[in-house]
Amino acid sequence: MMKPPANSPQSKVLDKIRKLLSRTEARGASENEAKVAMAKAQELMTRHNIDSALLRMEAGEKAGIDVTKGLYELPKSLNPADVLILSLLQSHFNVRVILMSGHRKTPVDIIGAPEDVDFALYALTFLRETFFRCWNEFKKTAWNPDRASYYRGLRDSIHAELTAAKKRAEESYDDGDRQTYSLAVVDQNAAITRYVDEHYGKLRNRTQRRRRVDSASYFAGETKGRTIRINRPLTDSQS
Repeated sequence: MMKPPANSPQSKVLDKIRKLLSRTEARGASENEAKVAMAKAQELMTRHNIDSALLRMEAGEKAGIDVTKGLYELPKSLNPADVLILSLLQSHFNVRVILMSGHRKTPVDIIGAPEDVDFALYALTFLRETFFRCWNEFKKTAWNPDRASYYRGLRDSIHAELTAAKKRAEESYDDGDRQTYSLAVVDQNAAITRYVDEHYGKLRNRTQRRRRVDSASYFAGETKGRTIRINRPLTDSQS
């Protein structure tokens, strides 16, 4: 995958996101700090995508046609956190996630616009490190904790933060700009679907087994994220 030019708007926004998340990583972020960082990064990326779509439409270009693929290799045996994190990427980062078969690894193809793929790849690494660190800290303090339940609670709270961050970003634009962006997203999703159909053919959906949820572990994973509220709009100085 080609990297954007060093001084391009795409490169600059991705650099801001990397710095935002790397500062959190370097501090050994808590659950709350990680959620705040991801929410700010999501808000910044949403604004970047809206601005890019508006510029393309003003220039008379068809939005959302540029589609590429990124690769991330997961372990052969997936951790319960991996599937939940991939669902977050597909729900919030304008990408399609496809699990492939591998001999020693599980390759993951991430399909989308170049800047969205870059963001998703970076977010995937950040989220895996955050999930594993938070679980390792929690299990030392809990009696008989359930890993899958804890991860599900953590995923749900991050999902809520990312949803709120995207809404904040979209609401900072007027109705006409939001409508233009919505049309751009439809075009982009159609381009991603065409790419997947052309390169992968018919795909089989991976079914997840229903698991018993340990309420204490789920609540522990969810609670901190549910108590975080980020009221100030994101600015360049905050990122």
